[in-house]
Amino acid sequence: MAMIMISFIAVLICAMLVNVNSIMANAKILETEDKKLTTGRIDSAQDVKGNATWVLSGNWKSNLFTNTKFNDTNPAKFSATVNMVLANGSSPHKHKISDFSLNRVSKQENATTYEGTLSISMMDGPVFGIPYLIKHFQNDTISIFLEGITSDQLNVVNHFGGSPIIGKFTN
Repeated sequence: MAMIMISFIAVLICAMLVNVNSIMANAKILETEDKKLTTGRIDSAQDVKGNATWVLSGNWKSNLFTNTKFNDTNPAKFSATVNMVLANGSSPHKHKISDFSLNRVSKQENATTYEGTLSISMMDGPVFGIPYLIKHFQNDTISIFLEGITSDQLNVVNHFGGSPIIGKFTN
């Protein structure tokens, strides 16, 4: 009986060691993927209909600026959290940018432009398929231009004042 108990404990310890090694390997894969992501800060102000100024802050991360070949196994990624508050400190709220898809990349003299669609969380739920342009300028700033086709998308564009969301690189 003691021998069976010792064997059981030995098998249990081996299983735990295999599990720990698997967790550590997965952590290293995630760490490697995160190193391929560029991060930055949102620093912007939006005038809505000329009478209210919103201050925008937050964080973004993306692999757009460290990778040039995207495919099904290596998709383009961009996500952000945008905090909005009126300049007087009232009405603070948050939006999340997600469901990013890249359709086209083009280069001009001092900028690379990325085009596609994304989703933005709003008070009544997410709005999907919003066309965007992200411009990456040589001075390591980005501008996120939102465009709208449907009435829901136009409401998002109007909510952000119709002007670009500005971001800076942190790494």
